[in-house]
Amino acid sequence: MMAGIRPGLLYGLLAFLAGAVLGTIRDLALAPSIGSLAAAVVEAAVMAVLVWLAARYAVRFLPVDARRESRAGMALAAVLLVLLAEIGLGAAFEATGLAAQRPPRGGVEESIGLLLLAWMAAQPFRVRQEG
Repeated sequence: MMAGIRPGLLYGLLAFLAGAVLGTIRDLALAPSIGSLAAAVVEAAVMAVLVWLAARYAVRFLPVDARRESRAGMALAAVLLVLLAEIGLGAAFEATGLAAQRPPRGGVEESIGLLLLAWMAAQPFRVRQEG
């Protein structure tokens, strides 16, 4: 499990950064023109591919003989990093007043985010090590 922590932190960082960029595009460009639900679906489709690519990249840093425990460590580290970063970013938005400028999200949009988190947790078990 410990062998998966570093690749998991890399994977989580890449996923969080992709989400931060796409979330900004969703909130500022897509949601006002196509609606928040459609924007969330478009963002989720792009995020699913980017998360898969991030996992393919990060899994290279697992030991060659990585077992399920290492992949579980990778998934756990990535999910925890993303959740903690999201909490920190949300707190910063609240403290600065930016949260009030953000479009509200309904239950469906929140569910899409949870599905993406589950997708992210599954990828270390799904992708193969190259080379």
